[in-house]
Amino acid sequence: MSNSVSYPPEFRPLMSEPTEPEKSTEPALDRIKDIDIPVLNLEDLDMEKLIEACKDWGIFHLENTGIPLTLMSQVKEITESVLSLPFEEKRTLFGVNSPLSYYWGTHTVSPSGKAVTRAPQESSGHLFEGINIPLASLSRLLPLSCSDPKLESFRVVMEEYGKHVTRIIVTLFEAIIETLSLELSGDQKMSYLSELTGVIRVQRYPQCTESPGLEAHTDSSVISIINQDDVGGLEFMKDGQWFNVKPLANSFVIGLGDMMQVISDEEYKSVLHKVGKRMKKKERYSIVYFVFPDKDCMFKSSRYKPFKFSEFEAQVKLDV
Repeated sequence: MSNSVSYPPEFRPLMSEPTEPEKSTEPALDRIKDIDIPVLNLEDLDMEKLIEACKDWGIFHLENTGIPLTLMSQVKEITESVLSLPFEEKRTLFGVNSPLSYYWGTHTVSPSGKAVTRAPQESSGHLFEGINIPLASLSRLLPLSCSDPKLESFRVVMEEYGKHVTRIIVTLFEAIIETLSLELSGDQKMSYLSELTGVIRVQRYPQCTESPGLEAHTDSSVISIINQDDVGGLEFMKDGQWFNVKPLANSFVIGLGDMMQVISDEEYKSVLHKVGKRMKKKERYSIVYFVFPDKDCMFKSSRYKPFKFSEFEAQVKLDV
């Protein structure tokens, strides 16, 4: 089976065949610059470095997270295996009867995890596909996965991976709250960072390098954990310039979201980022974990009118 059959039909005319990497003919001034973003160690978290990373960058690498390397390999393998299934099979597997959803092309995903159709002119040329995995709904996949070994492996691996990334997010969130000297009750913390909203999105970008992968945006989450492969392509804005996030083995990229910007009263900023053109002519895979506030969570800030997260979520949908 040709690899192109696994992609949405509208992608196929735009996809390049695998070739040996070519030397770029782009003028040096036009290339996105590489930059070393902060690297933090979860096992021995330096609070001063954490403050600097949140205040000056909004994005950083996180090492020594405690996730077994065997599990990381399983996540990579099952992600590539499932996304490489034929297009129509993915539509069926993650259709109306599945708690998971498959999206691609002119579709994006709202904070609630529902696919939202975008105007074609707004997303033209951005080629990616993905599967949205609400962790709280994974158990509902069990009746469907029992008769499909690959789907059952996907469920088991993502469930285990979800436990680890949730642990990492909770640890980071509590440390960030400490840096802000915010005195929050247990209920307030749970409202700001609702583990029930945790969602994993596995995404694939075809090997063509002429089209950008994902347009510039900030995440409406509190914090996002990005597990990108060695192909690269993740870019972020700092001081009015775009920079490339160089892949770092055995680490995650942590990005602050819009809600962390609100919680911190804009002391920390959500990071503007995108997936640009890749110099390596290879498929790109990324596995991203998002966590959001409770829908009824009320935000009060000196810089914003009071609002509920559900109101913010509705506005994001309108903007899309």
